[in-house]
Amino acid sequence: MAYSTFTTPLISRNSCVWKNHQTISNGIQFKSNDIITNVEQNVTTNKLSWGDLFPQILASVVAFLLATQPGINMVYSNIFLNHYEFTDVSELSWLTSILVFCTPIGAITIGVIMDRIGRKNAFLLTSGTLLISWSIASVARPENMRLIYACRFFAGIGGGMTSMVVVYVSEIAHASHRQVLLSLNSVFFSVGVLFATTVGSLFQWQTVNVIFFIFTAVTTVLLVIFLPESPVWLAKFRSARTYDARTSLRRIYPKNDQVFMEELDHLYRDSTTTADSPEVHQPQHCIGCEQATKRRRLKRCFWWRTPQPRTVTRPVRVLAIVFLLQQLSGCYPVIFYAVPVMRSVAGTTALGGPYSDMEAMVALGAVRLLTSVVACALSLHVGRRPLLIASSLAMACSAALVALTYSPTAAPLWPLIGVAVFACSGSAGVLVFPWTLVGELLPVSVRASAGASLVAYAYTLMFVVLKAFPYAVADDDGGSVATTFAAFAAGSLAMAAYVHARLPETMGKRFDEIEAHFADDKHAATATRNAHCKTSYLMTPP
Repeated sequence: MAYSTFTTPLISRNSCVWKNHQTISNGIQFKSNDIITNVEQNVTTNKLSWGDLFPQILASVVAFLLATQPGINMVYSNIFLNHYEFTDVSELSWLTSILVFCTPIGAITIGVIMDRIGRKNAFLLTSGTLLISWSIASVARPENMRLIYACRFFAGIGGGMTSMVVVYVSEIAHASHRQVLLSLNSVFFSVGVLFATTVGSLFQWQTVNVIFFIFTAVTTVLLVIFLPESPVWLAKFRSARTYDARTSLRRIYPKNDQVFMEELDHLYRDSTTTADSPEVHQPQHCIGCEQATKRRRLKRCFWWRTPQPRTVTRPVRVLAIVFLLQQLSGCYPVIFYAVPVMRSVAGTTALGGPYSDMEAMVALGAVRLLTSVVACALSLHVGRRPLLIASSLAMACSAALVALTYSPTAAPLWPLIGVAVFACSGSAGVLVFPWTLVGELLPVSVRASAGASLVAYAYTLMFVVLKAFPYAVADDDGGSVATTFAAFAAGSLAMAAYVHARLPETMGKRFDEIEAHFADDKHAATATRNAHCKTSYLMTPP
């Protein structure tokens, strides 16, 4: 039944009385719509029980099993160092840096083909690359450095390809729980570090490689069984497969029909009205043209060659600076060179005492895992920005403690405490949150390609830092260690200041709300006005 309004001859529409009445009515209506919208969002959030969330939690956990691989790769050099002593600093630096040097290749490759082959196929391709790496390591011998380098080459490519995990999880997770599910990235990274150090301390080096191969093979089987295709990818890049998108979304929300219909509405509304999408503002006959589709896909792969809206350029710029400060904070050299760092700080060739080097790393990995779990739990209530700022400040204080207390002739207690706190506080935010922000801040149209470019950029910076770190702390007089950690403290402080000034909070926000933050004021006002008009146009007088 259609409702309409009428006017009497006593009050003209052009009169000030009618205009005031219309303004007051619309103002009340807008306020009522805001209240109703908030109530609906709260009702939806409250109706998401753990039973409703279990399918996406299961899919996220299985997907993040691949996130353990970067953690394994980062401490693998320490495992190898525990069985093979290096006499050449250059050989040691290449063992660790060749992994990071090859990682951008994997990140760019998966970013280019991810939108074409789909998210699940990208997972399987990543697993296949990692299986090649561990199969080479299983037959290698410590004295055959060529095979070791080949293993690290494929491990670097596979590690770069795992960057697509956060993209997938961000697309299947509900907005109210996306933050905590993406925080699992830090937990599984720490699990990979602890798993690798524990296995490395219990078994011989060849046995360790076989165990990693079996673990990767089991992960691949679980990906095939439990991972649904991303409904966002199906709706955005395979618009003709509507049934597949609905089926995939139903696997994520199998019981709650209300949430399923709401997410389906958001899915197709976002995929067809994204402000920065190349399909917007084009006539139907162009969208259906095969040549036009190929050109749009080519533009998505080489997104930097075409002018992009502020919803793309602003988050890319923010993430690029965050990644730069992340590498300058020194969180990765302390993990890659954990055994040499602790030996340098302790001033001995071994840590000594009742514990070996690997046992000390296992204890440190366990504390880091506990820190990651606490950060994951806090992210559900606190958000990204406070955790990143707190993590950066804790790293700055602990690095300053090492710089101020380290001396070759002094007792190593306080420097060792500083290194341990530095490594644990980094796992609470700085080490992993920048990677998860790639899946949150970037629009879906360039999330894979632009995200891959940023990951490649970050790993290139990491390669430079890891290659230079052994030379930076190689001086025997002790001043180089203190200077290096003082630089890490300055980088961590800069990270905290920039996050406070520029990084927006993403907790509980939908992708369109995050894009509106980076859009200019005119577009944001237009989007807000359109949202009001959509809910209140039936009540406006003719």
